[in-house]
Amino acid sequence: MLFVAEYEFGWDALSAVIAKRIEWGEALPVGFRFVGEYIWASGEPPFRGVAVVETADIEALNAFVLHYGPTLTMRIHPATDVATGIATLAQETGERKAEGRKRKR
Repeated sequence: MLFVAEYEFGWDALSAVIAKRIEWGEALPVGFRFVGEYIWASGEPPFRGVAVVETADIEALNAFVLHYGPTLTMRIHPATDVATGIATLAQETGERKAEGRKRKR
């Protein structure tokens, strides 16, 4: 399953965040994979980033969040690729329309 982790932190936490990232790279749980990771300098807070991660183990995802602790603010969102998302939406919409037709009968 894919997840997007949005995070942000300030200058005061920069060295701690870098150290935590290096530590995490050496201790990845089995089944946890970075799909992509991006960071940019912004206004306030000074640093923001996203990491797209893949794992089927919610405990690995929890370990990821807990590893960083209070060094940064993180929000996790379940995600999917666009093609799968569109196909799922089309299937759900078709099922709802079929249910609506059954109710009208």
